[in-house]
Amino acid sequence: MKYQICVPLILLAFSFSNCSKTDGPSQPPSATSPNTPVNGSVDLSKGTILKQGTFSGNMSYRVHGKVQLYDVSGKQYIYFEDFSASSGPDLKVYIATTNTASQFVSLGPIKSINGAQLYEISNPPDFNQYNKVLIWCQQFSVLFGAASLQ
Repeated sequence: MKYQICVPLILLAFSFSNCSKTDGPSQPPSATSPNTPVNGSVDLSKGTILKQGTFSGNMSYRVHGKVQLYDVSGKQYIYFEDFSASSGPDLKVYIATTNTASQFVSLGPIKSINGAQLYEISNPPDFNQYNKVLIWCQQFSVLFGAASLQ
């Protein structure tokens, strides 16, 4: 009987440890800023901020910085400013309806755990419903941090 309880508890503890913070090297900050064209093609200073928010971490994960939703000539972009996050495996950027990522649009892998970065939204959702920006460990379905767009 003791072993029947211990095995599931050990497996549960192991599953959470796989998406834990690591002290490995971080990626260098991006040189992107709102006034600098990204790859020579996007100048955010010519756009309009539609919504914005501030990241906060979840549980023991650290996520800081600001997030802004821009419209530039009819295209939408998510911009991270003064951004930093705990490192982890398989981190993705999602736009979601809740912090549980039950309904989301993936913007792809996180570009860096430090510094400014820009994500183009190819098929923008309704941002009145999809008003959360998540840093999500897809491999283990763990929320690292989130920002509410207002």
